[in-house]
Amino acid sequence: MLYLAFRGQKITEIFLKLESANFYWVAVAAVITMASHFVRAVRWNMLIEPLGHRPKNLNTFAAVLIGYAANFAFPRLGEVARCGTLTKTDNVPMDKLIGTVIVERVVDLISLVIILILTVFLQFNRISSFVYDNLLKGIITKLLANTTTLIVIIVLIIGLTFAAFKLFSRFKQDIYQSAIGQKVMGLLEGIAHGLASISKLRNVFGFIFYSVLLWTLYLLSTYTMFFALASTANLTLLTALFVLTVGSLGMAAPVQGGLGAFHWIVSKGLILYGIAELDGLAYATISHGTQTLMVISFGGLSFLWLMLKRDNKAKLSSIL
Repeated sequence: MLYLAFRGQKITEIFLKLESANFYWVAVAAVITMASHFVRAVRWNMLIEPLGHRPKNLNTFAAVLIGYAANFAFPRLGEVARCGTLTKTDNVPMDKLIGTVIVERVVDLISLVIILILTVFLQFNRISSFVYDNLLKGIITKLLANTTTLIVIIVLIIGLTFAAFKLFSRFKQDIYQSAIGQKVMGLLEGIAHGLASISKLRNVFGFIFYSVLLWTLYLLSTYTMFFALASTANLTLLTALFVLTVGSLGMAAPVQGGLGAFHWIVSKGLILYGIAELDGLAYATISHGTQTLMVISFGGLSFLWLMLKRDNKAKLSSIL
């Protein structure tokens, strides 16, 4: 993905642009990003509380950072890592935490859809051009050129789905009674409890407030990073909304930390605002690079802090 994003570009020129960046604004954007991570942790705690557990915000914050860092090892590993971290620190059942994370991601998806609709409404011409030129045009062309392959793939998917359903219906009692089946059912039951946390929120308006605040901080971080480079310093808050939207789609790609996908989609999107692709790549690089550095650094420190904290607690228990 990184190769595709930077293919045909002069890397040395990108580094020269990064060297001349205003790192005061990079630091401001980084602080705002860290604040957004803390807000996410506080909001996550609001979903955990109905389960009968009250982790400290600092522990949840550390778990969120460790989860983000883990995403650079393997896509979506972070969701499991942060749940596992909080299970170790606060004894919250892992399966229930997974349910709360699913709820959180659904809320994020709804938020992103709302932002996407808002962005399209405010900048319809630019968005429609971007989507058609960079996404739909290539897909439509390939589908029309490979109609037979497409039909075969659809038939295979339908056939395999039907076969799997028939096999499950025939052997479902054996599956339920097996050791693996019991564990899976127990896991699904715990996840169901976690999913139910959204219906038991004690402060619904507080949850909505933190969700709005979270995306507002994302927007401000995107906007303030514009001032770090001379080529993007004159871009508006409306442009930042567009970059946040397409950048979020890039971060959602099934690659480690959105590497490459974020760079490609942001650089292509900024072309619509008169920013050269090279300058767009410079912005995407400094933005993503700052986030990556912050997450890996503070994620690693959080892991060490929790390990030391756990060791000290174990030593104190042995003394008592």
